[in-house]
Amino acid sequence: MRLFLLLVLLFNFLRPADSSAGLPNIALTPSLFDNLNPIQKSYWLKLLHYHKAQSRADGEHFFLSSFGKSNPGAELDSTILAFQDPKAKSGWFNYHPQCVFRERYNFLSKLGLLKDLPKINCPEFDEWKKGLNAESLTLVFSSSYPNNPSSLFGHTLIRLNQKNKQGDLLDYSIAFSAMPEKEDLGLVFAFKGMFGGYKGLLEITKYYTKVNEYNDGESRDLIEYDLNMSPDELDRFINHVWEIYQTTYFDYFFADENCSAVLVDILAVPFEGEDVNSHERWYYLPSEMIKRFKSIPGRVRSEHFRPSLKKQLERTLQKLSPEDLTEVKKLSSSFDFPKDYQNIKALDGVIALLNFTRYRTKDRLSNYEKMIFRKSLIQRSQLPQQVQSGSLTETKLSAQHNLPDKSHQPQKFSAFLRSENTHSMVGIEFKEGYHDLMSNDEGYDPFSQFDFFTGSLIYDKTLNRISFDQLTFVNLTSLHPYRFYDPQFSWTVKIVDERIYDLNCDLCHKFSAKAYMGPTFSPNEKLAAALMIGPFGEASTHLEKGFRVGVGIQGSLMIQANPKLKLGLINEVKVDATKKFKKDYYNQLSFKQSYFTTTNTEWRFESALVSKFRAFTTNTRLFQFNYGFFF
Repeated sequence: MRLFLLLVLLFNFLRPADSSAGLPNIALTPSLFDNLNPIQKSYWLKLLHYHKAQSRADGEHFFLSSFGKSNPGAELDSTILAFQDPKAKSGWFNYHPQCVFRERYNFLSKLGLLKDLPKINCPEFDEWKKGLNAESLTLVFSSSYPNNPSSLFGHTLIRLNQKNKQGDLLDYSIAFSAMPEKEDLGLVFAFKGMFGGYKGLLEITKYYTKVNEYNDGESRDLIEYDLNMSPDELDRFINHVWEIYQTTYFDYFFADENCSAVLVDILAVPFEGEDVNSHERWYYLPSEMIKRFKSIPGRVRSEHFRPSLKKQLERTLQKLSPEDLTEVKKLSSSFDFPKDYQNIKALDGVIALLNFTRYRTKDRLSNYEKMIFRKSLIQRSQLPQQVQSGSLTETKLSAQHNLPDKSHQPQKFSAFLRSENTHSMVGIEFKEGYHDLMSNDEGYDPFSQFDFFTGSLIYDKTLNRISFDQLTFVNLTSLHPYRFYDPQFSWTVKIVDERIYDLNCDLCHKFSAKAYMGPTFSPNEKLAAALMIGPFGEASTHLEKGFRVGVGIQGSLMIQANPKLKLGLINEVKVDATKKFKKDYYNQLSFKQSYFTTTNTEWRFESALVSKFRAFTTNTRLFQFNYGFFF
C-alpha cells in the first residue's frame, strides 16, 4: 500500500485523456443549447459533469448522444429526442429516459422545452425516492487513517437524514469509491489507483455500514456537518444521484477524481449561484470540500463529532484507576474468568477493549478472547447500568477536535537564510503539499507527515553561485502511538535528491531512499517519542563506490509546547554495510523549532550537526532561519 504514494511523482506527466462514449445518435446543428442563457448553460454543464470542455462521466449509458462527452449541445438535443420517443430505453436497467434522467427531465420541463410530451410513469424511481425518505443532508468527513497511506488525506461521504427518525444509523449514506480487483496488490494497485485503472462508483447504503467501516474498523473519527438546503435543492440532488446511480461510473484517479472530487461535483448540482466545486490544484483534498461549504454563509447549520471506537476505548480506560486498569489487562487475558464478578468499571473496560480488538483484528479474536467477551457481556447485563455524563457516540464539536476546515493550506512557499560552516546562503523553497512533522497540526492527525514535490534553490555567497539544493519526491511519516491495546509500529519512507553533508564536498548531491519502522511512545497528543530502524540506500558519483547501502536508526522527540510552538529533536545514525562497521557510520543530530503566527504562516529555526564517526570529527554545522506561508 505504501507504494501508492510514490506514483504521485508521475501524475503531472502521465494522465490518460478521456475518450468519447455514448449511444449512437445524431448531433443536431444548430443546437438548442446555444439559445440558453449563461445560468441555464452552466446548470446543464453541471448535470453533465463537464470539466475543461469534457465530461468526467465515463459510463456509456450516461450519454444519449455519441458526441455527448464533449458536446453538451448534442447531448441536450438527443436528450429531448429520447424523452419524446415512447419506446426509448436507457440506463443499465433499460428504463425509459424520462425515468432515468429525472433531473434533466425536470430542468428541461421548466425551460418549456418538453411541451405536449406524453408523461411516462416511473414506479421504480418513485419507490426508490420514497424509500430514502430524506428531509435534509449531512456532509461527513472521515479523518485520516495514519497507517494506510492511501487514506492519509481523509475521506468524505454524504448522509441523507430521514424524516421522523429517532437515530441516524439507519439513514442512507452516499459515497464514491474505487472498485479495485481483488487480485491487484502492491505496485499494480498503486498504479491503477493513480492513473484511472479502476472504475469509481456511487455506493448507497445504510449509514451504520460506514460507521462500522470507518469509525469502528479503521478507528477514524467522523465529523458531521448538517447543511441548510431548501426542499427544492434537496430534491434536485436526489434526482441527480438517481441519474448517476442508474447510468455511469467515473474513472478513479487518486489525485483529482477521488472520493471527494467526484462527490462534490454531484453535490454542486442543486446549488445555483454557489461555486462549491472549484478545483484550484491538480489534486483535490477532502478537507477542501469541507472548507468550501464552511466558507458559504449559512450553509452549515450544525456540526457534530462521532469519536472512533479507539477514542471511545481510550476514554473508558482513562476513567479507570491504576488498580482497575490492571484488572482489565488481567481479565482480558485470563483463561479462568471469575464467576459473579462485580467490578462494573473493570467489566466495562474489558468489554470496550475486546470490542476494539475484534474490529482491529477483523473479527479474529482467539477462542479464549471470545469466551471472555461473551462472559463479560453476560455478567455486565446482570449489574446496574450507570448514567453517563456524556455520550460516547456523538458529541458537539469542541476546540480539542482536529477540524479539517481549520487546517493550513497544502502548498507552501518559503524563504530562508542558512549557514554551513564558513558558507553563507540564501534560498527559496516550494512545497506542493501537504503537511510535515513541524507544521501546525490543527486539522491534521498529530505528528504525521505527507510531503511530496518539495524543491529548493540556494545562492552561496561564499562561492558566488546559484545551485539546486534538494528535491523531495515523497516524505511520509506516521508516528502511531504503540499501545497495549493497539500494538502498531510507526514508520517513515523518504525518497529525495539532497545535499551531501558528511563529505568535504561543496554543493554535492546524492539520491537517497530509506524506509524505517519502530515503536512510538506518546502519553498524549502533545508529545511523541519514536525509535525506528530500517534500510537505506544512497547513490552519487561523489561517493567512493558510487553508492552506500546499510541500516539506519532514527530517534525523534516531538513536542507541541503550546498551540503556536512546536519543538523537534531528531538523531539519525546510518551504518554503511559496504564498509567496515567500526569505521564507517554517520550521525546527524537536528534540532527544529516552529512558531505559527497564523494558520497559514510560520517561522522556523533549524540547526544540525553532521558527523562522520570514523575520525570522530564534525563535518558540517548547519543553521537555518526560515519564513514560510501556505496557500
